[in-house]
Amino acid sequence: MRLPFTVDFGRALFAIALSVLLYFVALSETNPESRQETNFTIPVQPVNVPSGLVLTSRPPDVRVWVRAPANVFSRLNQNSFTAQVDCTNAQAGQNDNLPITVTPSDPEVREATPDPATAKLTLEEVRPQVLPVRVNVTGTPPAGYLRGDPTVDPTQITVTGAASLVSRATEAIVDVNVDRVTVSVNGVYTPRIVDDRGNDLRDLNLRAAPPSVTVQVPITQQTQYKEVGIVAVTQGQPAAGYILQPLVVNPPTATLRGDPADLEGANFIETSPIDVTGISATTVRTVPLVPPQRTLLLQPGQTVTVTISLTTLSVSQTVNVPPSVINIGSGVQLIRPPAPVAITVSGSAPALSTLSLNPSDFRVVLDVSGKGPGGYEIDVKVQNLPNGLSLDNVSPAKVHVDLQPAPTPTAVPSPTPGP
Repeated sequence: MRLPFTVDFGRALFAIALSVLLYFVALSETNPESRQETNFTIPVQPVNVPSGLVLTSRPPDVRVWVRAPANVFSRLNQNSFTAQVDCTNAQAGQNDNLPITVTPSDPEVREATPDPATAKLTLEEVRPQVLPVRVNVTGTPPAGYLRGDPTVDPTQITVTGAASLVSRATEAIVDVNVDRVTVSVNGVYTPRIVDDRGNDLRDLNLRAAPPSVTVQVPITQQTQYKEVGIVAVTQGQPAAGYILQPLVVNPPTATLRGDPADLEGANFIETSPIDVTGISATTVRTVPLVPPQRTLLLQPGQTVTVTISLTTLSVSQTVNVPPSVINIGSGVQLIRPPAPVAITVSGSAPALSTLSLNPSDFRVVLDVSGKGPGGYEIDVKVQNLPNGLSLDNVSPAKVHVDLQPAPTPTAVPSPTPGP
């Protein structure tokens, strides 16, 4: 089928190309491309560090000269670029003019040039060194327990790092605290590398192999001694409305001495009875200990402090209170008094014990403001609740009130004057 007109494909292609060109010219006019330096810096990551060398200095952060359309700069930030310094040709010692490359993550950035364009880095040869491992035991087991000599496995480790740092290392130390420990220690610890003055050598490039060691410290109990807990003994009752909290004993343990057979059955030590009769506040008492039969205290006459804490009982009580009808209009009157309302209150026992909780202690009101003759369900409101008490329940929550028209006063006739 032939078209009724002739298509000039050359002119059509020219028109399309011209339209595209005009579009980009217009776009360039409204959003011109520019070159600016960032107001933030980019951290530089060393890459391709030769085997057998390690960095001993970090490259400084760089700024970036960016060429991009004007609307791109407002969205650029530190995370929009990746900066790397290539250490492929680096050697041991100071290396100048190592090239830095910056890669933008934004596809509209045309060019990203680091400032400065090179970095100065110092590298050192990696050196291994074998160090002895020493266990540093601190603290002392409690009386009646004996600490044995510690052992460590392995007894040596190999540290690897920059030659200048490794040359200062003299030993690997494992710190183990046995203060008041009553069982043998058997654990895995990470040693710390120190110099000849005992200063820690901390460097991310310093590696230890193996990274941890196993330490054993034997702790044995002497047969004639035994550490047991202390139980506080009380007598009497605190003031009404208060109950005892768990007693706190300081120190919580004591050491007994005696024959092994007698110590085997002794699992705790009691205090002398502590009289708590009538107390109503936190009290601290110093009391002697009473060791079990056929045993003695390692410290004769030892005393402990016992902290006696109290808490109040929370109780509730219900009182029937006749409600008062308030705000009755001048044209109506109450047909009959409403039935009493049950008011349930709660509070601490001491607070309730000081109140009589008579119906006169509360004021229950039914507000009939604006009500005319008729029957109504009125919300119950409680007023004048005594301090220290909280309102738990009102039953019923609404009370029926019947109002009727008030009687009209009878007019008195005026006296008739005489003849």
